[in-house]
Amino acid sequence: MSMSDRFPLNYFKSIWTPKQVYVGRRNLNWFQLIFILLFLNALLVIPVTLHYTKMDDLPIDGTFPNAFSLIDESVVAELKDEQFVNGTMEVKEPFYIEKDQGVIGAGLEEGEVEKALEKENALLFLEKELLLKEGDHPVSEVPFTKDFDLSKIETVDDLKEEISRQWFVHNKSFVVGSFSFIIFTILLVSLLTIVLGASLFIYLARRSRLINIRSFKESVNLIVNCISLGSIVAMIGGLIYFDIIVMIMIQSLGLVFMLLAVFFKGAKYETEQATD
Repeated sequence: MSMSDRFPLNYFKSIWTPKQVYVGRRNLNWFQLIFILLFLNALLVIPVTLHYTKMDDLPIDGTFPNAFSLIDESVVAELKDEQFVNGTMEVKEPFYIEKDQGVIGAGLEEGEVEKALEKENALLFLEKELLLKEGDHPVSEVPFTKDFDLSKIETVDDLKEEISRQWFVHNKSFVVGSFSFIIFTILLVSLLTIVLGASLFIYLARRSRLINIRSFKESVNLIVNCISLGSIVAMIGGLIYFDIIVMIMIQSLGLVFMLLAVFFKGAKYETEQATD
């Protein structure tokens, strides 16, 4: 057995042309097929992870709706004159504002912080960090970055955006990891549905004269080979312009076009084999 006939080289040799796809339909066992499916799915997750890694902020209004509702124009006016030096807040005039929804304040003493956190919702600007409390959820501690500055904040939306940026910087690894895992799961379900559905169709049509399929595993192998090139193109497209829907469409269309070409080339190949 030559090196090119060993896994995974035999797989990569079987995905570039319709004839190679058809001839290589018996190369992989079930374990290898599962590995390749996970590999193809991971290819599409690469642009997703890179996209979220490049993000600078993420709106968290939906995560802390009640805490964010404490922010109004009076709070913006209180904060815009405060100074931040290398991630440290230098409060000129501390304030503690208690509302029906909760408490918002800055430059508070330890006792005031403890009192504020007893409320259902709280948004507190301390010396080196921001505390966000939303209902019964754990208090979120967000250290200020060195570039944190509220001097240019003019509106409530500006303040919310800057708080969101600070939260995202602190939680970026968790957010990117979570989003990537969720997208990986969704894409895997989509990929398995496409592959198994198409494989079942091919298997039921195995008695046709166009192609020669002996088993369901062979049918799955054929579809995995067919969808591979489309998956690679979808990944490259996603790196250039990220749109998860477009990526799935490219992958699916790649499968359809390759499968049609395989039916044509497969029939021709079987005819040549029979003649020989």
